[in-house]
Amino acid sequence: MSAASKKFYMHLVISAVLFVLLRFVPAANGLTPVGVNVLSVFIPVLYMWLTIGTDWPSWLAMALVIFTGVMTPAEVYSGVFGSSLIITVIGMMSFSKVLTNTGVIELVVKRAITFEIVRGRPYVFIAMLLGACGVISCFVDVGAVTLIFIPIIAGICNEIGYTKGDPFYTALMIGLFWVTNAFNGGSPLGHALPIIMMNAAAAGGYEISYSEWLAVGVPAAILISVAAIFLICIVWRPEASKFKNYDLDAHRSSIPKLRREGAITLIVFALVILYWVVPVIWPGLLDENMTVLYNAWGTSLPLIIGMGLLCVIHVNDKPIADFRDMTSTSTITTLLFIGIVSVLGTAISSEAAGISVCLNTVLAPFTSNMSMFMIVVLGCLGCIVLTNFISNTVSMLLFFSLIIPIVQAGGGDVNLVIILLCIMACFASLVPSAAVTAPFFFGPEHITVKNTYKWNLIMIFFAWFISACIFYPLFTTFF
Repeated sequence: MSAASKKFYMHLVISAVLFVLLRFVPAANGLTPVGVNVLSVFIPVLYMWLTIGTDWPSWLAMALVIFTGVMTPAEVYSGVFGSSLIITVIGMMSFSKVLTNTGVIELVVKRAITFEIVRGRPYVFIAMLLGACGVISCFVDVGAVTLIFIPIIAGICNEIGYTKGDPFYTALMIGLFWVTNAFNGGSPLGHALPIIMMNAAAAGGYEISYSEWLAVGVPAAILISVAAIFLICIVWRPEASKFKNYDLDAHRSSIPKLRREGAITLIVFALVILYWVVPVIWPGLLDENMTVLYNAWGTSLPLIIGMGLLCVIHVNDKPIADFRDMTSTSTITTLLFIGIVSVLGTAISSEAAGISVCLNTVLAPFTSNMSMFMIVVLGCLGCIVLTNFISNTVSMLLFFSLIIPIVQAGGGDVNLVIILLCIMACFASLVPSAAVTAPFFFGPEHITVKNTYKWNLIMIFFAWFISACIFYPLFTTFF
């Protein structure tokens, strides 16, 4: 038997042992027998996600959740594949694909790095590039943004004389990593983790709208991105003498024009976003009957219609988007994982399980004398540290289960803390396993742990300090 097979079976045995041992956890302090069943499934599944993978363990988890008795088979199946969450994820990933295919993202990036202000100014160039990354990352899937920006950065650096390992090259790559991570948690537009968190929050009785998430998450992501630019351009200031070789005029002449299909895609996407946010920001816009209808339709309907329009509208005798191509990034493995995470979140938050009550009871002696500020600070710190070594989704779900019951019992702003925990869970860049996009950076060795760990540690501290120690108290005070 090979070493890989031995390791695989070892993890399976450990998962089975965890399952058996957790069956003996006493149903006390509010924890019910159903809650014991849920824990005996949840923790081994988490372990398999971390050590084996997220594909077949997620498939197996469907059956295991049914055995707990916390949900019926119909509820589990509909929660995994039939929820609006899956439709939303497919829709947002599809729009990201079409915006990429129609050249919209490339156009925005090249515009940003060819303004006259960047001529002969390497740190202004870095700021403009990362600023463009932030704008695009607010609306587009983090994977798509990463795959577009990496070759652009690599091409420009090679053109001016910098290669992998040079500080200038490293700074641009790690800056891209930081900014995409910040908006991956800060914006629910095009990003799966905030949508998963919104779904888990709804299962626990906390409704967070798109506009509310954007009102909190985007300002926090902007502050973190500004801190990243400050760290690179003011504190780090990587050697940039070769930037004089950057041919601004040549790059300006290569800027593509906005094609008709790209413009139509932008208009359709903008209408979808307006559908989500305008009625909430401007509640008097709709009369009572239209408000009822709007709430009944939900958030997925405009995505479905928008995708249909992109397949129907033709430019130069071709549809703007091919349905199979636009949905090619929404693989069954991705959707299954997202769906089962949502179901497990519902199971953990269920009153029948009593897990939230138990956590609040057990942790009360330690948190009763803590201020809400300190609870949030420590919760965010634990989340951002752990997420740099394990799955973002697992870290997010874990700290949601640990911290939110305490925040609710203490009368804190639950929705605000939920959003901040998601941002912390997404800010992972320390090691190759830190985030879904980490292999794009570490795999081809655009960056290495050795040449980034110092700046990564500083930036992780900045992200935590800005979110928990500055943004949280300011937001609760003024809003």
